[in-house]
Amino acid sequence: MIRFLRFKKYAGTKYRGIVYREKYRYSNNMTEKYIPKKKSIMLYGYDSAGKSRELNKVYKKRLELFRANSTFLYISFHDSIAEVIYKNITDTHIKNYILSLPVDKQVFAESNISKQFFKIEVLKFIATGAYLFIDDLDKFSGKKLEIVKDLVRVSKVIFATARDYKSINKTIYKQINYKEHTAITLSTKNSFDATNYILIALMVPFAISGNYAIVMMLLLMNRFLDKGLGR
Repeated sequence: MIRFLRFKKYAGTKYRGIVYREKYRYSNNMTEKYIPKKKSIMLYGYDSAGKSRELNKVYKKRLELFRANSTFLYISFHDSIAEVIYKNITDTHIKNYILSLPVDKQVFAESNISKQFFKIEVLKFIATGAYLFIDDLDKFSGKKLEIVKDLVRVSKVIFATARDYKSINKTIYKQINYKEHTAITLSTKNSFDATNYILIALMVPFAISGNYAIVMMLLLMNRFLDKGLGR
């Protein structure tokens, strides 16, 4: 069974809804249901299950899914703290954070504007009430993990990927449970079905030209993938 997300436009508006679909292999049978956008979404699955792909689909459609004045943050386990800051913080965010402080603390903040600890505070400031996207939530450790804990706590809605709920830091998972969320478990079949289609497309020209040895090799390759995945 293939599980994935799609987006349907609401009649009479520019916004779209998030639809969760389940489709059986080699069949046109498919079920779908709308996922409330006010709820967080946790995408679970092993490596190669397509978790990051589904998360990125939602992030790329964010302006069509949520109100224009919404704030979004995207954090990947693979990014350093400096990269997280660079990708999410703008000069406007820094200015608004400083103005939010008591007057007697603004001078201190401005004197530390280039320091990492200051920019982490800005991250927490803009994450408050924001839509937070986190890829590989269960892989964070050290200082990055502590930052993520704070961001999850203050965010409005979370869209995140992980192997399963047991692999997530207990403090973070407890915070997620405080928020309403939808859990979706993906399968490695999601990504490898696409590989099957590519192999089938490759077989066609070789079959037409009579190169049956290559066709057999591709069929064996396809069978190997199926056996390796337990399908």
